[in-house]
Amino acid sequence: MNVKKLTLSAILLAIGYLLHQFVPGIPFLGGMKMDFLLIMMFFSIFMMDSYREVLAVSLACGVISAMTTTFPGGQIANLVDKLVTGALVFQGYRLLKPRMARTALTLLVAAVGTILSGSIFLATGLAVSQAPLSFGALFLGVVLPTAILNTFMALLLQRIMDRAGYVKLLGSPTPSNS
Repeated sequence: MNVKKLTLSAILLAIGYLLHQFVPGIPFLGGMKMDFLLIMMFFSIFMMDSYREVLAVSLACGVISAMTTTFPGGQIANLVDKLVTGALVFQGYRLLKPRMARTALTLLVAAVGTILSGSIFLATGLAVSQAPLSFGALFLGVVLPTAILNTFMALLLQRIMDRAGYVKLLGSPTPSNS
């Protein structure tokens, strides 16, 4: 990984961490927080060239999320979630990149990746903690709203990063680069 990609990934993770810290937990859902760090992980993964780099970014996000979680059993769930989600998002992104417009791909990854991440997190967290919480209620009350917010946030972030020259770090452009 080159220094520019490493530096930008670190900045994105730091911003994601700050957003993750300042977003309050949802009291009636066990204090669970929406995971804005995840969208920053996706943008970092978009720059990566290998699974090794994705593993490093995913592990860093998992550790940061684990340190800030309020969900019972969330430490283990965050590590599992970020590692699995990172690998799957990387594979899906690389597979679809030549076939889709960049904006559409970013929005798809943000929505599907957040739903995937939330599902893995909930399944792992509930299995580890044996907490008397409903997967369905948490999925509908936290994961789906987070997926919607992350999708809008991804669009906003992509526009900001385009102005900053982020596209140059993504490698070869897609056929329809809009």
